[in-house]
Amino acid sequence: MGFRKDSVFYSAMLLCFSSLALQGMGFLYRIAMSRMAGAQVMGLYQLILPAYAVGLSCTCSGLTLAVSRVASAVEAVGDRGSLWRIVPVSRAVFLLLFAAAGLPVLLFSRFIASSLLGDARVRTALLLLLPCLFLTGLENIYKNFFHGVKYVLPPIVSELTEQFTRMAAVLSLFSLFLPCPEGDAAALIVGGMVLSEVFSVAILTAFYRRCRKAAGPLPPQRLARRVLLGKIGSVALPVSAAGLLNNFLASATTVIIPARLAAGGAPRAEAMTSFGVMTGMTIPLLSLPSAFLFPLTTVLLPRLSRYSALSSRGQLLRKAGKSLQATGLLAFPSFALMLAIGRPLAQLLYGQPGAGDHILWLGAATLFSFYHAVTGTLLGGIGLQKRSAASVVVTGVLEFSATWCWVGSRGIAGYAAACLVSEIAGVALNFRWLFRALPLRFQWKNWLLTPFLAASGAGLAARLLLPSGPAQWPGLLLCLGVFALCYLAFLRFLGLSLPRYLRQILQNAPRK
Repeated sequence: MGFRKDSVFYSAMLLCFSSLALQGMGFLYRIAMSRMAGAQVMGLYQLILPAYAVGLSCTCSGLTLAVSRVASAVEAVGDRGSLWRIVPVSRAVFLLLFAAAGLPVLLFSRFIASSLLGDARVRTALLLLLPCLFLTGLENIYKNFFHGVKYVLPPIVSELTEQFTRMAAVLSLFSLFLPCPEGDAAALIVGGMVLSEVFSVAILTAFYRRCRKAAGPLPPQRLARRVLLGKIGSVALPVSAAGLLNNFLASATTVIIPARLAAGGAPRAEAMTSFGVMTGMTIPLLSLPSAFLFPLTTVLLPRLSRYSALSSRGQLLRKAGKSLQATGLLAFPSFALMLAIGRPLAQLLYGQPGAGDHILWLGAATLFSFYHAVTGTLLGGIGLQKRSAASVVVTGVLEFSATWCWVGSRGIAGYAAACLVSEIAGVALNFRWLFRALPLRFQWKNWLLTPFLAASGAGLAARLLLPSGPAQWPGLLLCLGVFALCYLAFLRFLGLSLPRYLRQILQNAPRK
């Protein structure tokens, strides 16, 4: 029996392979950046990323989510006339939002860099974020439209091209201009990002124009432009508002960490180094398994929107249950593996003695963040995006408050604890709202117990094999192989054959 190529999990599998390649290239890219530029430059780079996230929230985070949802729902009812007008309407809205958000940054860049971000050296990088933000917004509109109509090839091609171009551009700029002042080095990174976005937007535009030409003459649209704009706005506004507030909180959290570390007695340079090691080295290592999670959430949202439009409650329940089970099968082994070998692996990769510190707290926070992302996607897919957005805001408020209270007294470990507490609260809220909206039964064995026991046993086996002394690649690779084999074996012992489970999903999933 062949795979059903229009099923959720087949699309997720294709995106997973792409995401693995992206994560692998991105991980090597971050290692090379860290080694060439140093921890202080990475700290400055991490300092401007929240400003970038705020810009995305203002201009396109909710808008692009709306594009995916509305495109899927419109296609489900066969309204081709309205379908191909979604992108032009969304582009016009984005241009207005970008102008409103970008002008203050252009006029007050010096004040934002020195007073709000806390370091005047990032001003050049901040200005370069504006063209990067413009291109990223256009790119995400196209990508989410393609995801909404279940055509995953254009996003895959553009993302792989973008990542390869970014690596080549930034590392080439480093080779040409390093050593240079730390602020200039951070600006070189953003300059490489701009170049990569140019290639991505060009590729997606070409795909879109070809698909539009192949669609031929369009029938009259069933939805007036005003109605279509209203549907997009009903999804985009709450998500954008929540994302904007949360990113302001995340930006404030990022800015206050070095200041709170310094207030606790750490020298400014040491505080920035500690911050750069955690956010630029340890957290990206823990985020590697998101290469498996991101494809699932990407293809799940438009499918859920389709089932909601068609009032297919049985399919909603099936997809929700399978998604939560798949999250457990990914999240628990990722956490167990990082507990077993994460710290020596981080130190070997980055060459920094502090890399991998506080991995227990950060790993647990990452585990809960996986559940937070999936449950938030489920809520958004069934039309409860306001509640999903509310949980994101609660998470941001808790993280900021706990960071302020704990970093000054506990050091950088206080930030790790704040991440964990806030993610637990967000997951609890999402589950509460999800079970109120859908008649789901919490499947303890499938969703939690089986992956937890299998991952715990595999992690213990890998930890026992970890060689003493400085970490070396042969020993870590042996631990990784043993972990994978033990995890599969323990799952089989507990009654779940992972290869057979994945094969059944891909073969038996209902079409569309």
